[in-house]
Amino acid sequence: MKIFTQLMDLDLKFKKTTIALGTFDGVHIGHQKIIGKAVNIAKQINAVSVVFTFQNHPLALIDPERCPLQIDSPKYKAALVEALGVGILLCMPVTKEFLELSPQEFILLLRQYLNPAYLVVGPNYSYGHKGAGTPELLKKAGEENGFQVIVHPPVHVGDTLVSSTAIRQYIQAGMVERATALLGRPHRVSGPVVDGERRGRKLGFPTANLNVLECGVMPGDGVYAVGVEFAGKRYRAVANVGNNPTFKGISRRLEVHIIDFSGVLYGQILTVEFLAKIRDEVKFSDVEELKAQLVHDVESAQQYF
Repeated sequence: MKIFTQLMDLDLKFKKTTIALGTFDGVHIGHQKIIGKAVNIAKQINAVSVVFTFQNHPLALIDPERCPLQIDSPKYKAALVEALGVGILLCMPVTKEFLELSPQEFILLLRQYLNPAYLVVGPNYSYGHKGAGTPELLKKAGEENGFQVIVHPPVHVGDTLVSSTAIRQYIQAGMVERATALLGRPHRVSGPVVDGERRGRKLGFPTANLNVLECGVMPGDGVYAVGVEFAGKRYRAVANVGNNPTFKGISRRLEVHIIDFSGVLYGQILTVEFLAKIRDEVKFSDVEELKAQLVHDVESAQQYF
């Protein structure tokens, strides 16, 4: 898969393309169907499949206070798109100039640089200045400009509409198993291991403290069964998200205890996948009560591995 960040950087001349258009935050199972449709059509008509998306959310410029945290990092988002068999990822920064394009000007750009044969979008897709372009308007533009438009229907899991908003809400509420069902995989965050107070080691449960300030959506406070990946290996682990109320003066953080591991992790980049919430964060009366609960947490986590 080739990755571009600007339309004018495209150094290829396309006979035809099939383009999946959208923000695709989280690349959830609904997004996967949209992208998969574009990839399948490209194979059928001998075209190049393209995902046209953004590095940052449009609301970051339109209304920063309402801009949601990103579910995945740009790097992981690109990896997810590539795994779906996409030929080209066009991941542009959202700029004031781009947001001011009229729907007609946006279509002209697509024709100029990508020569689309098919566009695939979700039911709520919008484009152009102030979102004036709708799927219906896009279909009309297709009729006038010689490309076809496929509007993929909404996707549900049970009674829940699959959306990035629902996924964020589930993650932040600690309902990570429901988020997994909508994402099609466990939610993950990555970050470097930083120095901590080393209380866990003194308790017999050494923990890695992760700097995840730039990792986007974090689960709500609590204790979780997690998978941890680093240095090409995967481990079973238990994670605590919160400020560890048994001890004073600790800011909100992610601490991970890797089961049956005793190595040094400072400086390593860890990826943590949230499998299930075990319990809420609790303030214990003393250290011994905390140690007993940590033993139980490790036992409880085993059922999720």
